Amino acid sequence: MTKFNTIDSKEVYAASTTIMEASDDHSPLSGYIGSKADGGPMCRKLEDMWCETFGVHHAVAVNSATSGLLAACMAIEIQAGDEVIVSPYTMSASAAAPKLLGAKIVFADIEEETFGLDPVEVANAITPKTVAVIVTNLFGHPARLHELRAICDENHIYLIEDNAQAIFAKENGKYTGTIGHAGVFSLNVHKQIQVGEGGVVVTNHPDLSIKLREAMNHGEMRGGILGLNMRMTEVTAAMAIEQLRKAPQVIDDIRSYAKILTHYIKTFGAPVEPPTVRQDCEHSYYCWAGLIAKDMNIEVPPPFTRGYMRPLYELRALKQNIRLDGVEKVQESLILLELCSLHKTAPDVEELVGRLRRKR
Repeated sequence: MTKFNTIDSKEVYAASTTIMEASDDHSPLSGYIGSKADGGPMCRKLEDMWCETFGVHHAVAVNSATSGLLAACMAIEIQAGDEVIVSPYTMSASAAAPKLLGAKIVFADIEEETFGLDPVEVANAITPKTVAVIVTNLFGHPARLHELRAICDENHIYLIEDNAQAIFAKENGKYTGTIGHAGVFSLNVHKQIQVGEGGVVVTNHPDLSIKLREAMNHGEMRGGILGLNMRMTEVTAAMAIEQLRKAPQVIDDIRSYAKILTHYIKTFGAPVEPPTVRQDCEHSYYCWAGLIAKDMNIEVPPPFTRGYMRPLYELRALKQNIRLDGVEKVQESLILLELCSLHKTAPDVEELVGRLRRKR
């Protein structure tokens, strides 16, 4: 049975040894190596591999996807008074990054089937103050990225993809994370590629690439914008290189598991609607996300969970007195299985599905 996104301790040792051999000063830390504008040899190698794998021109390694979102917002020079459209049904970092720079967060509703931003709602939310849309490819399924990119281009605003959960997903043959002006990938411990913590930001725009590097490295590259210390360490990069090499097989295994899970859900007649995969899309299944039939009361035993994050407009730091229909309906009926959190041998699918029972 498949073991998903694990790191062997031998990989950590091998990574450290590789760095010692590659480094002029034999330092495995970010120190002198990481403070170079173009990173140390392991970071540069990871960035080159990322560009080749995903077909992009520029990749910047950072210490987390949250840092990557902040760096992307800094690179497009979001300022106080700007408006940024964000999904309210995502991890808080998507909204926190622009808000920390002083932007006003404008929440747009989501589609009920695939949980991404609804392009119609986004178009209706744009004002003269809007500078960007941050879209999340939630649970591993693409949002309507090409439609959103067209809307953003028409209005001369940026599209940033929070692609933390959707590595190797595709829409119309293109990888998610590469369709917007910038895309942010996560290497967090429970993602499809994991090294404990880390991230990569990609773009096809040279000017954004320069500003991303300034943002992640104190603004020291050319001094165009201020920045912070958001560098990836060489140890992290070396492990990420090995994880990236293994990733296609890991994703294939996760997809196969999700397919079997859906098959058994249908075969057993469990009162759950399996995940929708839009035409011309490929799902990478960070989570298997189904919807419980309306008014159906069922047992949801671990490792399944009900719902996801609380809507961001309910959080104290992002509080807005709104309720969006799509978000509320999804939150009420969503059932999740975090496939990438199955670090041990994945459970037997038939036994797992058999736990889903209607309450008597």
